[in-house]
Amino acid sequence: MIERNRISFEALQKGYDSLPVEPLLNEVQKSFARGSGVARALLGKDWTERYIISDSHKKGFFSIDESDPNLFQKSGFRVIDLGEVLYNLQNTPGFDECIEQMRNGNLEDTLAELDLGRMLYIHSVPFRYVIPQGKQGSDYDVEVIYPDGVIACADAKCKIESGEFSAESVKNTLKKGKKQLPENMPGILFVKLPQHWMERTDFAGVMRQVAKDFLRQTTRIVSVKYYVSTLDFNGKYMRHRHAYDEINNPANKFDPNRDWRIFPKIDVPPEWNGMPPHWQRILFFPDGKMR
Repeated sequence: MIERNRISFEALQKGYDSLPVEPLLNEVQKSFARGSGVARALLGKDWTERYIISDSHKKGFFSIDESDPNLFQKSGFRVIDLGEVLYNLQNTPGFDECIEQMRNGNLEDTLAELDLGRMLYIHSVPFRYVIPQGKQGSDYDVEVIYPDGVIACADAKCKIESGEFSAESVKNTLKKGKKQLPENMPGILFVKLPQHWMERTDFAGVMRQVAKDFLRQTTRIVSVKYYVSTLDFNGKYMRHRHAYDEINNPANKFDPNRDWRIFPKIDVPPEWNGMPPHWQRILFFPDGKMR
């Protein structure tokens, strides 16, 4: 039985109000308490203790790393960001089936699906998570609904953060993703890439060429979309950014003249705290809170 837990804004506010006042907890510690609290509510106590808190479990993507101040800040922010994504996407159709994979230990792959949902949500693109069917051609992750009603099937893939740069591995990832998409509907492949790959001066050019070479060999994939979540800490401030690149397939069989991009550039006003007003921040709560 899949758990279908939810956390309300009122519960979020109540948790915030119950936190000790400064200087017992600083703002970062309060944000971490909120993020881990949301994860606990939606993923469960056992999951939170195993993958975030416990020292006995093998260090993983969400484990707190106290070996270095920079790594400590980044690992804490990952938990805050996870709570924020879970809270905002919890009412998306298919959400529970999506995070069930994370409950079962599939962390980074599920996070890639949640990141895809985040990008769609903040750009106000209607979508739903697809319940796994266990059948090739039907096991994609998301259905994206364009403004004119056209539905595209999207599959989210992830290259693990610790992985070395490899154009060949991305080629294989695209080929694998293609097999999970149906032949009779427009297909989109969303690939989350590691932040440290961006340090290469040829990163963008190589990745675009990989996508173009792949798209020349297929007519049913309309677009490849790369995504990188960048997290930087300068000793005082944490900066979290989202970078993406969309490569259309001009030879797709569904509508070669259509622009299949879904992530238009947004000029973010300072008062948004980095995200649009319909996205509830956990990091800055209660600033800019929405009901």
